[in-house]
Amino acid sequence: MSGNPEDVKARSRFLRGDLAHELTNHDPSFSGDGQTLLKFHGIYQQDDRDVRRERSSKGLALDYSCMVRASVPGGRLTPEAWLALDRLADATDGTLRLTTRQGVQLHFVRKPDLASIVHDINAAGLTTLAACGDVVRNIVACSDPAHDHALEPVVDGLVRRFRPRTTAYWELWIDGEKAATLDPGDDDPFRHEPIYGDVYLPRKFKIGIAWPGHNCVDVYSQDVGIVPTLADDDSGDVTGYVVLVGGGMGRSINRDDTAPRLATVLGWVEPHELVDVVEHVITVQRDFGNREDRKRARLKYLIEDRGIHWFRKEVEARHGAPLRAAPPLPTWEPGEHHERTATTYGLPVPSGRVSDHEGVNLRTAMRTLVVNGTVPAIRVTARQDLVLVGVDEDAQRTIDATLREHGVALAGDVTSVRRLAIACPALPTCSQALGEAERVLPDVIDTLEAVLARHGLDDESIRLNMTGCPNGCARPYTSEIGISGRTKRTYDLYLGGSAAGTRLGVEVRPDMSLDELEGVLEPVIARFATARRNGSTASFGDWCAAAGDELATWLPAPVVRRHQRASAPARESASVS
Repeated sequence: MSGNPEDVKARSRFLRGDLAHELTNHDPSFSGDGQTLLKFHGIYQQDDRDVRRERSSKGLALDYSCMVRASVPGGRLTPEAWLALDRLADATDGTLRLTTRQGVQLHFVRKPDLASIVHDINAAGLTTLAACGDVVRNIVACSDPAHDHALEPVVDGLVRRFRPRTTAYWELWIDGEKAATLDPGDDDPFRHEPIYGDVYLPRKFKIGIAWPGHNCVDVYSQDVGIVPTLADDDSGDVTGYVVLVGGGMGRSINRDDTAPRLATVLGWVEPHELVDVVEHVITVQRDFGNREDRKRARLKYLIEDRGIHWFRKEVEARHGAPLRAAPPLPTWEPGEHHERTATTYGLPVPSGRVSDHEGVNLRTAMRTLVVNGTVPAIRVTARQDLVLVGVDEDAQRTIDATLREHGVALAGDVTSVRRLAIACPALPTCSQALGEAERVLPDVIDTLEAVLARHGLDDESIRLNMTGCPNGCARPYTSEIGISGRTKRTYDLYLGGSAAGTRLGVEVRPDMSLDELEGVLEPVIARFATARRNGSTASFGDWCAAAGDELATWLPAPVVRRHQRASAPARESASVS
């Protein structure tokens, strides 16, 4: 049983707690307090939920394991780091899981293997520190290497400023002997956290950096979104940054005071001001964020409750100067990164799962391409895919041949719907999952493809994001079609989000089984197909948003379930220019 997270953090001695001893005892699991602190170290304790009931019926303990998340700032991976992660996958379930925040996860890590795996991740030049927990998490950024010259220094500067300063991480995972012998009473000056303090932030904090016109990181879903502004001349130099605040995807079922929210414009800053202003945003959240109710502890609720004008004044007071008004941003285009350029190769990875399974041997193919030097650099995208960097035309032909030899579908081999869809891992590992996501996504796509094909829209580009719970890790609320887990067998369906991530979808069918999905989508897509034939060029999401309340009148009557409760009124879509 875990204590209140705020109390656990306060008495943890800057994230140490009793982890050093728990790592060496013979218990297959961690204490509740230990699980709270492990998150700051990039680790979640989980259990195999596929066998939970069977083990319980036999009086057996849960089948515990851990998920270990490597933080990959900007999604940038060296060949050496990729190969190190690939080797570590052999000690887990044999797969790598690319995340919607450009990280890489290892699942089914057993407790005795935990210390060596975290140690080896650090030896490869990565870290798990702050990949989870109530801190600034992995910084995400546009994956197009053409913008590296402008974005890499920003990412690196933010990482340097906001990565936790506690030496607990290094004691535990790099020098375990020191951690085990450390006297809790020692006055260790390196325990001081100048930004976070001894209780860190009220909740997780996410930062994303887009590129003007290319919203490949879903910048409005971030606690802090950053968009460079460019000089009007041919130089294209960065002149400053528009700062957005208060985005977030999570909600709680039957809590009407929780909801997804798109970030609001805070202001414009010059390049030398950016990191300081972001720090001021973080410390306002640190000082005023809700520490009593974790379901309303994210920055978005502070801004919703106090207002953006109050929040801006607090930031300006700490900055010592007013923030300038932000200029209009360019029209956003959705980011895919599945295309090829003269030096890059976009590779869709279904649900971000890099594995060798049923004749599709992506993990072996990637290892081959990295070992033989064909791929000299890698980017993980915020949609769970890969961009292979530094590959010329000859290298791209080698990549094509290698992937096909290993049964891997290329971007042009599947429909747009299939290559653009994303899902969170959900069952059997995630403790938050209410239902399936990744494992049923192929069937969901089959259903959507069949409906589209019946109406002559075989390769219509529609984005579908799916999660197994309402926390929204795969950002279903901004997607054109969003599916969010409600119970073990039912989901909430959202339509009308923006492919460019600038509008929230509207909940059109709560508590829907996947068996109902085809019947619910059929009348909507039929009308959309008619609009297409009549000359409409609107995307599916834009067309649904324009239909407004009328869309709900096209749907079949909902199935009434005994467990069903009254749901919150559907949220109208909110546009962001």
